[in-house]
Amino acid sequence: MSVLGQSTKITRWCLLVAALTVATLPVLAREALANPPANAPAKPVARKKAPPKPTVSELLKSLEEQRALIDEQQKLILAQAARIAEQEAKLAQANAALAAQIAAIDARIATMNDQLAVIQGELPTGAQQDSLAERLKRVEEAAGKTPELLAGVVSVGDFPGSMRIPGTDTALKLGGRIRTAGVFTLGPLGSEDRFLTNSIPVEADDEAAGKGRRTTFSANTSRLNFEVRTPAGASYMRAFLEGDFYGSTGNEKRTNFRLRHAFAQFRGFLGGQTWSTFSDPAADHADIDFEGINGENVIRQAQLRYTWNLRDGRSLALAAETPEVSLTGAQGVNLVPDVVGRAIWTIKETGHVQTAVVLRRIRGEGGSLDPGTARAAFAWGASISGVLPVRLSKLTDRFIFQLNFGKGIARYINDLNSLGGQDAVLDDATGDLRPLPAVGWYVDFEHQWRAWETTRAIRLRSSFIWSYVLVDNFEFQPDDAYKRTNRVSANLVFSPIQRIDVGFEYIYGTRENKGGNNGSSNQLQLVGAFRF
Repeated sequence: MSVLGQSTKITRWCLLVAALTVATLPVLAREALANPPANAPAKPVARKKAPPKPTVSELLKSLEEQRALIDEQQKLILAQAARIAEQEAKLAQANAALAAQIAAIDARIATMNDQLAVIQGELPTGAQQDSLAERLKRVEEAAGKTPELLAGVVSVGDFPGSMRIPGTDTALKLGGRIRTAGVFTLGPLGSEDRFLTNSIPVEADDEAAGKGRRTTFSANTSRLNFEVRTPAGASYMRAFLEGDFYGSTGNEKRTNFRLRHAFAQFRGFLGGQTWSTFSDPAADHADIDFEGINGENVIRQAQLRYTWNLRDGRSLALAAETPEVSLTGAQGVNLVPDVVGRAIWTIKETGHVQTAVVLRRIRGEGGSLDPGTARAAFAWGASISGVLPVRLSKLTDRFIFQLNFGKGIARYINDLNSLGGQDAVLDDATGDLRPLPAVGWYVDFEHQWRAWETTRAIRLRSSFIWSYVLVDNFEFQPDDAYKRTNRVSANLVFSPIQRIDVGFEYIYGTRENKGGNNGSSNQLQLVGAFRF
């Protein structure tokens, strides 16, 4: 039996005894008076009238009243017990809820501890911190460079370094660079202010065969540019214009202002003159020669392009570009646009891989062809290039590469393009226009010397670059036809402040003709550039 039940029963008995006691007190009193104890002193007999005896009905009525009072008290006790049980149930529920909340908090704390452990494990330390610092440094440098590399889609109006034109919603940015070069040619070479590999004299009657050592200083490769961004509906339009002072004046002195870039972008669309979609200017080797590398694919030309930006750092582009044709034995005719497709994959934030293809329709007339006669041929090319981060010790170096190959693509290989006449050759015996098969490639390893404490402030780096071009000559071509060139260069570049680069470079190159004759030359360059 519960404590509550026992207390209820005891209460009933107590009330019953009390009622009986109250009812029998008068009787007991009368008996005591009537029968005093033997040794009690005698008292005078009271003359008072005795109270009337309660009747049975009165006793029963009193008993009923006591029972009613007991029932009422029992109801109150039961109500209190119910309330206590209800409070105990609520308390049990609250305790259960509190226990569940404590368990959930403990689980969250355990999860947060696990996440904290993972984050602590992923925090860059040692070489990773230096790699992160290197990436940040490259971002800062990219912000200070001439904005020649194009974003796939224009998405902002105001941009770093820009200012609003008063009274308009257009943002304008001015920029450029001052570039001064000292070029010391150490062997026979057909160019004095740059290393033009195809100008290395091979035959005895070559124009540059008798040239010896010489020195040239120039600043005509300095540039000016401006960029404008303005709202256009729900998006923005970007326009970029740049030129330098390396335009031809009809003689060896190049000091005229010439156009480098002139294009506009709206969302994924681009129209104007800039880097070809077949090129990869983001594979920015550190060669400081203004001519560039003989085997690289880097050219600016007019085009219409659309770019799709995909997820995970991928993009696709399709373009129609000007069909500049250069032939041997005939005059090139620009008739059908070059069609170029490109795909880019981003690798580890600072690297990428690009593949591209170009389809061309080469057309020629004049020369040894009969008047009014034209010849055409199909040409194609492919390219793969990229930048791969290489982590050594506490620094991130870079491996940069490019491979270009195809038929009739001399336009897209630097050394062949500057030489001219290498897209195709007219076979006089058959009258056919024969596109020349060609290959051009380069590899570049760029090393950072910032592991030395004394070089951290000046960002010392160096590059070793090897480039190669090969033309698969036809049997009917003469022995003095261009066959192959090699170019090797090594440099050391430092930046005393962010916007200034100073570099030294040694270049060695060779050329070999179809008949087997070959020659070589070398050059030393000192270049300083200030970007603004």
